[in-house]
Amino acid sequence: MNNQELNTVFKRVVDTASVEFYLITPEGGFAYVNQAAVRNLGYSEAELLALNLADIDPEIGPRAKHLWPEWKRQGTLRLETTHRTKSGQVVQKEVDAVCVTLGAADYICAFVRDITERKRMEAALLESGEQYRDLFESASDLIQFVRPDGSFLQVNPAWRDTFGYSEEEVGKLTIFDLIDPDCSDHCMETFQRVLEEGRVDRIDTSFVAKNGEKIMIQGAANCRYENGKPQVTRCIFRNVSEEKRLQAQLLQSQKLEAVGRLTSGVAHDFNNLLTTILSYSELYLRRLPDSDPLANALRAIREAGVRGAALTRQLLTFSRHQVADVRVIDLCNLVSGLSTMIRRLIHPGIDFTVEVASGGQGRILADQHQIEQVLLNLAINARDAMPEGGGLAISCLEEVLEQNEVSNFDNIEPGRYVVLVVSDTGEGMSKEVQEHIFEPFFTTKPQGKGTGLGLATAYGIVKQHSGYIVVESEPGEGTTFRLYFPRVEAPLESVVTGQALEVLQGSETILVVDDEPEILAVISHSLGTMGYPVLTAGSSSEALLLVEEGGHKIDLLLTDVVMPGMPGHTLAARAQAADPRTRVLFMSGYTDSMLEEYGVFRTHANFISKPLSPGELAVKIRKMLA
Repeated sequence: MNNQELNTVFKRVVDTASVEFYLITPEGGFAYVNQAAVRNLGYSEAELLALNLADIDPEIGPRAKHLWPEWKRQGTLRLETTHRTKSGQVVQKEVDAVCVTLGAADYICAFVRDITERKRMEAALLESGEQYRDLFESASDLIQFVRPDGSFLQVNPAWRDTFGYSEEEVGKLTIFDLIDPDCSDHCMETFQRVLEEGRVDRIDTSFVAKNGEKIMIQGAANCRYENGKPQVTRCIFRNVSEEKRLQAQLLQSQKLEAVGRLTSGVAHDFNNLLTTILSYSELYLRRLPDSDPLANALRAIREAGVRGAALTRQLLTFSRHQVADVRVIDLCNLVSGLSTMIRRLIHPGIDFTVEVASGGQGRILADQHQIEQVLLNLAINARDAMPEGGGLAISCLEEVLEQNEVSNFDNIEPGRYVVLVVSDTGEGMSKEVQEHIFEPFFTTKPQGKGTGLGLATAYGIVKQHSGYIVVESEPGEGTTFRLYFPRVEAPLESVVTGQALEVLQGSETILVVDDEPEILAVISHSLGTMGYPVLTAGSSSEALLLVEEGGHKIDLLLTDVVMPGMPGHTLAARAQAADPRTRVLFMSGYTDSMLEEYGVFRTHANFISKPLSPGELAVKIRKMLA
């Protein structure tokens, strides 16, 4: 799932929320508002975005610009104010906000609720009679009266509906039965404060409903005394579980964006290092006989470099900064190769079996590292579903779906597929849980045990590969995931060996441009061993002197994309203007989002990714010069 898709998911969640949401600039302008804000204030979305905070908030809006430095210092805000609707009606609002930085700009993300009804209820609690009773019974806020010993004197219908208890059951409960164990100390201290101080204006905690669900609540409480002794505490709460979930999703999105930025920067430097490691290890392996002890050491170095490159791609995939490196792979071979790692990930109490088809029947068009990530995610989920042990079976087979069979599946086209099946004997899932498992941030694991991104990422990768996921599960009966990938007839892409490099020689002149001296040295050395005359330049300006004034006929310009001064795509345009016959091959270790800013795309034919190996480079150059 890329950043645009994440933004789409977050916008959909925010727009369907019942609370109002505003993204506010330091000048008080609205950068974004959700549908609840539009609906409650009575404006169209375009009208509301054209307004300023002062237009709807006569109390805080005019002072927002002066208050901004203090708000930013605090980081989070909680306040009450009033809003004026389009019709002129004044309503009371409660605001929970957080200051965030998106890109280079500062904003306030404000979640706003209408508390007019709650304010009326608080006033009504001072009165008695039928009017109070009607408000008490019809209020959507949660109202509870609790004795000093913790037993309930009275709760309203909204309270009973939220926590799932009947009126008779409430009479047998105490407030201590509902306290969330994770915040029991805080709850006990707050209850004691209400009894001793008579009032607590802000309470944030969580109770546990009858079905075990944690309900996040927010509100206030006071205490009625007789002869100086506490008689009853009166509390008004709101269920803010949905709001807290939205805030957690926003925070998680920001964390992912930060991880993506960090990974993107590190990837470039790491890929340059790996280019040197992979190139020299491969070149010197060609000079040694297989029996030489140093050959084994060089092979180990090369394999470590390959694993490092795979790790970089996996990190970039997770942070949504790299598109698929698609090629023909054998899914059955991938499953077999990954089985050893999976066996290490699961505990000994799980019986693990693998069954794969033979004879190259598992050929699909895919990014191998992304498919490995999907399989590992599913295996880890299966392991977590069987804490006491069980069975995990992974299989890979070919399956042909006829027209009359696809009706049993969701939107699957008829055809030949390679099917990856991951099946466990764990706790299984209900139909309700299955409806949400592919949603970002949804998880059934305990807090701190899961991000809610594993299956969402797997779903996105499978869809990116034109595939399908089918889930079969029942509570207590285990779970089976069936992943369908279109089978292809194309041959597998083979790795170029040192011996194969001998037939990839050339005599054309190549100009290599990179601002990293180590990269220039290793590429120049690699190309020289293949017979190519090589010119090098450490900058675009130096390269232009060779192109425009050096008197050299340059057959191929091999240039880095992102360099100080003139970027690679500008250099390429100048070089081809000087000699239209010059071919251009771009190289880079930066991520897709960075490359696209320079008009270069990883999927184009004239691009090769760092880290480079001599074999990959040799094949690419021969294709460019053919």
